[in-house]
Amino acid sequence: MDELQSREGWRLLEVGREIALETEAPLFRGIYQVTVLELKKDAVLVSLPSRDGHLVFLPVGLSVRIILSHNGEQTIFNGMVCSRQTGERRSLTLSWKEPAAFNEREEPEEHPDYEPAIPVWAVTSGKGGVGKTTAVVNFALALAERGRRVCIIDADLGTANVDVVLNLTPRYTLAEVISGRKHILEALVEGPGGIIILPGGSGLQELTQLRDSDFQRLLAQFRELESFTDIILIDTSSGLSKSVTNFIAAAQMGILITTPEPPAITDAYALIKVLARAGHIVPIKLVINRAKTATEAENTMEKIVFAAKKFLHYELTPLGFISDDEYVEKAVREQVALIKQYPRCKAAQDFYRLAALLDNSPKEKKDDKQQPGGIRGFLKRFKDMVRKEKDD
Repeated sequence: MDELQSREGWRLLEVGREIALETEAPLFRGIYQVTVLELKKDAVLVSLPSRDGHLVFLPVGLSVRIILSHNGEQTIFNGMVCSRQTGERRSLTLSWKEPAAFNEREEPEEHPDYEPAIPVWAVTSGKGGVGKTTAVVNFALALAERGRRVCIIDADLGTANVDVVLNLTPRYTLAEVISGRKHILEALVEGPGGIIILPGGSGLQELTQLRDSDFQRLLAQFRELESFTDIILIDTSSGLSKSVTNFIAAAQMGILITTPEPPAITDAYALIKVLARAGHIVPIKLVINRAKTATEAENTMEKIVFAAKKFLHYELTPLGFISDDEYVEKAVREQVALIKQYPRCKAAQDFYRLAALLDNSPKEKKDDKQQPGGIRGFLKRFKDMVRKEKDD
């Protein structure tokens, strides 16, 4: 941000004056009226903003534009939320400096260390081209129509393309969040049907190189994200790489997408084999995509489930199948969501049916209060796995 410009604007502030805060972060987009409560060196305390009669807890690290009406003119300058106080001292601290320059922290009682974990599901495939990303997007939308708040984290390190499938243009990725240049809520992209997408790119790999203090900062931001979501879907890369298996092992559940074609079946089995040999026994639900008939899908599932159990001692759970449907390819070419554009086609109805099964499936619960679940638990487990591999 332009520090000189912000300092000039700061000189116009005074206690009791009303100012407006504007942010483009998808979950908080809008303009909020607040009152200046106290002037500090390099900062100002303002009242907590509200929307529709409810307090809005803008997160620490969020960039805002400060709009000040003065002598019939507007002065606009940049700022950042540097700390937040709750309880009797409800307020935000705004400055042009980074949050690290302030000793104040959010009061801990608002976000206890252990909270009910939201499910984190890794959607994966043994090979590319089986419709994994299309499945992720349509599962997310079908779950959203059931009232779930869904976030997709695009962790496909090679060809991250959730945004391409939905014709979205992300400005930032998780890499900017990890580097500290952007708050996680600023990197989110709004998708259709109320879903949100966090473009990952290489960001998830970079988090393993963070210092502990920076990693804790990142976890705090993901805690903010968790308060706006019910389910997180991780769109992994295809294949058998360590990054793929680590994503699956760190999640609470895996959803394995394959097709009835022999090469796809072989690669799906190979992925399960890699997980089994590494000792990563994660609950995995199996989905057969592009099935021409229910019988073909059932036979394919039976083969994979039988082989995994007999030779790998790995229990897979058949979830169901997605019909081979020309409207899927049509939606991909048009860069639209299948169940939004063609909700009555066979494949869309299959996504609705399987999403209902996922939504009603028992959720994994964590009893270890020292190791939080949800996305923060996922990140900690993923980081620990990568570190262990480097040490070995």
